[in-house]
Amino acid sequence: MAPKQTLSQTNFTGIFSPNDAGEDFKGLVFFLNKSYLRSAITSTPHLDLDKLEEFWRTAVALIVAETPAIEFKINGQQYILTAEVINTALGITLEAGQHFAPLANDDTLKKLFLKIGYAGPILEEGTTKWYPSGEMDRKYLRKEWSMIFDAMVKVFSTKSTGWNGIPSYIKKLTHSLVHGYKVNVGALLMAQLRAAIGKKVSHYPRFLMMCINTFCDFNNDAPRLEVCSVLKKNTHTLLSSQDLNAHIPLCFTQHMVDQVTNLDYPLPTGYDSFSLEDEAGLDPNSANPHSTPYTQPRPSRLPKAQREALQESRKRSLEADVGGSSVSQEGDTAPSAANKEGSHEEPTVVPPEPKKKRARRTKTTVSHPAVSQKTVEETREINSSLDVPSQQGASIEIGLSPKAPCTESAQTHGSQPEIPPLEETHSELGHSEGFSTPIDGSHVPSVNQPPLSTTLSPSSFPTHSFVSSP
Repeated sequence: MAPKQTLSQTNFTGIFSPNDAGEDFKGLVFFLNKSYLRSAITSTPHLDLDKLEEFWRTAVALIVAETPAIEFKINGQQYILTAEVINTALGITLEAGQHFAPLANDDTLKKLFLKIGYAGPILEEGTTKWYPSGEMDRKYLRKEWSMIFDAMVKVFSTKSTGWNGIPSYIKKLTHSLVHGYKVNVGALLMAQLRAAIGKKVSHYPRFLMMCINTFCDFNNDAPRLEVCSVLKKNTHTLLSSQDLNAHIPLCFTQHMVDQVTNLDYPLPTGYDSFSLEDEAGLDPNSANPHSTPYTQPRPSRLPKAQREALQESRKRSLEADVGGSSVSQEGDTAPSAANKEGSHEEPTVVPPEPKKKRARRTKTTVSHPAVSQKTVEETREINSSLDVPSQQGASIEIGLSPKAPCTESAQTHGSQPEIPPLEETHSELGHSEGFSTPIDGSHVPSVNQPPLSTTLSPSSFPTHSFVSSP
């Protein structure tokens, strides 16, 4: 089955008229159209989809005279595509005695990006490494160079998305473009085409159509013709509005300057120029003055092994913190209730207990027939001592001593039921049942009566005194 065509998303035609370019990029578009790649950049053949699909359906990779090649059929006729055929179709020719120059290596490309400015981050902590071994990102370039690389990626790469990434072979091709030396473009494209055989993609439909047209005549009446896509001005508009990385000094190669000198569309003003010799004199290992400082990458972007190592390191750090704080309060002592009343007992050592939330202070209202409009102030403090004066006229403060039951020893009027321990009495105050302890010896509030409201008049109580049992 023939691969599905994605003609609108790959192998674009560049802007071939400076009038169609953005105001800041007219001179640069003119330079691209004057370069040795001008035919590859600006040619706009009609695409015969039937022939393109037959190419991919019949394509076979082979070696011809020690040269990589592709064998294919069109209308049943067999043809062989080589790098030389591709160069001829794209208008990349050599004069007599000339040879293609070798592609730039990584050190040469580093020098170019040092000259034109690249504001990418330092890649490793403790180093000055800034040049990535894979793709580079256009967002770290000045807007002029970002526009050039955007055009080169959309015209010459196999990408259909991710235009910000600059592949290594596009960097090498652009280096030859801006310095004006010719490289074997056909060999670069052949490697990409051979890698795509058998995949459900269609690489370089525009370039392939130009190659197929060198083997057989183009049929204007073919049933499935399509127009190839052309770059739009939206990238120019966006870059002009952002003024990307304006802090980087503007530099162009001397070859670029020579190509557009004394023309109607000059390069942007305020630039410096450098030759291939100037660039070659740079140290590729020198620090990049425009690089941003190293920052720790997000854990989600780290390789799996590094993420696991980072998590293990954090886990050990947390365990160390917990272990240090666990030398808790095992040596602390807790005085008993008897010690608070004046008895002397040896302090007891208690094991550490989890912290409890402090009880919230609440006000409980309880209604009583004899004291309907009176209030009792209640202060519920955990682990506070009981202090109730026996004389009349004093206020009653109810507290709770830990594990200290209370008994009554008082002058009462008539028989009176036994008063339950204060702990139980106190624990019922926060509910709507009211007090369960008889107050005047003759009346006990019903459990369904409304809550007692706050401070009672001393005259309404018999004389009581409470003594804490040891």
